[in-house]
Amino acid sequence: MERGKEKGEIRRGWGITGKLASSIVVSVMIAVAILFGVVYFQMSHALLEKSEDLLATTTDRTIQETRAWMNNTLTMLETQRDTMEYEDMDVPAMMAYVRHTANQNAAYPAGIYAALTNGSFCHASFVPGPDYDPTVKSWYQDGLQSEQFILGDVYVDEDTGTYVVGASGVLRTKSGEVRGVAAADVSLDSISTIVSQVRVEDTGGIFLVDTRTDTIIGHRDREITGQRLNGLSDGMYAYASGQIRAGRTGLSLYENTYLQIEKVPGSDWMAVAYVSRGEVLEELGQLTGNMLLVAALAILVLILLVVIQVRRVIGRPVKELSLVATRIAGGELDQEIHYRSRDELGVLAHNFNQVTLRLRDYVIYIKEISEKLREIAAGNLAFTLENQYTGEFEKIKIALDEISSSMNDTMGQLHTASRDVAAGAELVANGAAALSQGSTEQAAEVDVLAGHIGSVSDSVHKVAEGAQEASRISQEVKAGLLTSNDKMQNMTVVIQQISDKSSEIHKIVKTIEDIAFQTNILALNAAVEAARAGSAGKGFAVVADEVRNLANKSDEAAKATKDLIESSIAAVSEGSDVVSKVTEALERTSESAGGVTAKMSIVVEEAESQTVSISQITEGIDQISGVVQNNSATSEQSAAASEELSSQASLLKGLVASFRLKQGANMGSSF
Repeated sequence: MERGKEKGEIRRGWGITGKLASSIVVSVMIAVAILFGVVYFQMSHALLEKSEDLLATTTDRTIQETRAWMNNTLTMLETQRDTMEYEDMDVPAMMAYVRHTANQNAAYPAGIYAALTNGSFCHASFVPGPDYDPTVKSWYQDGLQSEQFILGDVYVDEDTGTYVVGASGVLRTKSGEVRGVAAADVSLDSISTIVSQVRVEDTGGIFLVDTRTDTIIGHRDREITGQRLNGLSDGMYAYASGQIRAGRTGLSLYENTYLQIEKVPGSDWMAVAYVSRGEVLEELGQLTGNMLLVAALAILVLILLVVIQVRRVIGRPVKELSLVATRIAGGELDQEIHYRSRDELGVLAHNFNQVTLRLRDYVIYIKEISEKLREIAAGNLAFTLENQYTGEFEKIKIALDEISSSMNDTMGQLHTASRDVAAGAELVANGAAALSQGSTEQAAEVDVLAGHIGSVSDSVHKVAEGAQEASRISQEVKAGLLTSNDKMQNMTVVIQQISDKSSEIHKIVKTIEDIAFQTNILALNAAVEAARAGSAGKGFAVVADEVRNLANKSDEAAKATKDLIESSIAAVSEGSDVVSKVTEALERTSESAGGVTAKMSIVVEEAESQTVSISQITEGIDQISGVVQNNSATSEQSAAASEELSSQASLLKGLVASFRLKQGANMGSSF
């Protein structure tokens, strides 16, 4: 039971195939994850370097384009200034030439203008007021200091209301003397057009900043152009402003945005390129997703291949070994393993086969032992074991030989003892049978005597019961007579009460007759009075007649009632006399019944006394009969037990004789 219980508690867990496959797959997944992490790091590093190079390249290209635009614009302005110097124009000619330059170049659509040292101001569209003094303007002061055109501060053009940057240079006469300053208002829209065409990825770009005024002079969003850099709400612009003020150029990272800051040669401008780091790594995210998908598919294929190989290399041999072990555990010891290999599983299968060969020998041992045990069950104790037992089975052989020797001796002794017991049981059975027969005859005689005494007792009982019944009936008759006497007396009282009530009713009837008489007299008087009244009393006369008639009818009814009451009183008186006579007769009868009851009581007492005496005699006879019957039953049981003992002894003798014992076994001798 314990082994079965332990076997029942075993639960099949995860197979070795699954464990090996899972271990290999987990190892591969860890290796793939490490490889993926390295690749991701390398690729992200490469993409970030690419973005840095892209920012630097974009910034350089924008600076080159801006520089080219500046050179073209300034060269055009210098050419126009040189024309004015070469022709040594007077003020009217200079005014005409200035108007001629308007709308010739998109960078400065207002054309070139000039401010002379004598206070003259030549402009194509702007007409200065009397208080306007160009010589105090910053562009004029800067232009006097430079032979070539230079860019100045950013300001709002008063004519167009747009942001412009001043470009100015000294204006000389043909002989080389300083005549004034030639200048132009360069529109920042031209610069914004240049930078708006520059895109870094999808959302990145570039903008130009005038460092002297911290003003954005070029941006793809034209609404931002002309605004102060550190005045914008976006933190990126404030960060760029701080970097510019600190004089830091090159690549830097603000939160999730890369910024590349470079100076535009020949000016106080800075070019700021920017791009989102997340946008740079977006390709890496897509590539990472693709790599994860490929890795997942590869792992699934790998899992499938690993499971197939592990099942083929390990699963099948392990399954065969497990099946053979299960059959052996179930008692099927004649097993063989067919798996062959030179690896560890092959060695294990070979060793397991050696175990099965040994188990086959054990099968032979078990077969012989089972046969000998069946012979023992059939009664053959003269058996011998023929095979040579080895190992633990040798102990079984020794034990069976000892069992055979011991059982032969025991059965021999039992054979002798059974014969002795059978002989003694037969003698006891004969004596018990004789005793049982005598006890049975004695019990029969006692039963006959008890029957006669029982008959006498029954007769006495019946006499006593009859006397008791007669006494009971006389008591009931006496009680009935007494009850009848009481009821007759009650009837006498009631009849007397009826007589009294009838007298009272007679008085009431007399009163009704008197009332009728008086009513008749009143009716007569009323009739007389009505006659006197004449016709006025006719109605009253009719009422008086009706009252008189009613009085006559009442008188007649009272007389009839009186007659009936008198007849009732006479009948009541006669009934009262009869009741008195019946009452006297009942009293005499009751006295006679009392005498009979007293005599019957004496008879009952004597009958009961005889009944008690006969009951005591019957009880004594019953006790004697019970003792005799117990003796008889005991004798019969002893006889039956003796017979059963004799039969069991014979059966034991037969059973012992059914065993086949070895020659020389101890059989004993009979007496």
